[in-house]
Amino acid sequence: MDPSLYKTLTVDRGFTYNYYYSPASDSRLTLLFLHGFPASSFDWHRQVSHFKAQGYGIIAPDLLGAGKTSHPEDYTQFNATRMAGDIINILNKEKVEKVVGVSHDWSVLWHSVNEDEF
Repeated sequence: MDPSLYKTLTVDRGFTYNYYYSPASDSRLTLLFLHGFPASSFDWHRQVSHFKAQGYGIIAPDLLGAGKTSHPEDYTQFNATRMAGDIINILNKEKVEKVVGVSHDWSVLWHSVNEDEF
C-alpha cells in the first residue's frame, strides 16, 4: 500500500487514527476495510491493490490500538460503538457518505452502519 496515501485524523474522542485513503474513480463504490485483532490495515494490502486498480475507493484504517493509531491504556475506550463513531469521523472527513464494509471485526462494522446507537 502506497505510504503517501496514508493520512492521520484526530477524531472527536481525541485519539489519532492512521488510515489509508484512495478516492473512487468513475462513480465506483468506496470499500471500507476494517481489520481484526491483532492486525493492522496492512493485512488488506492484497485486496486494496486489487480493488484500487479497478477504480474503487478505499478506506483502510489502523483501528484503535493498532499500527500508527493511538494506543489507549484504558480498555473501556475499545468499546465497539465508540470505535464505530471514530470510523464515522474518518468517513465524514473524507466526505464519503456510503461504503461497502469488509471486515474481520463485525462488531465495529455493525455499529458503524447503525448510527442511531450514538
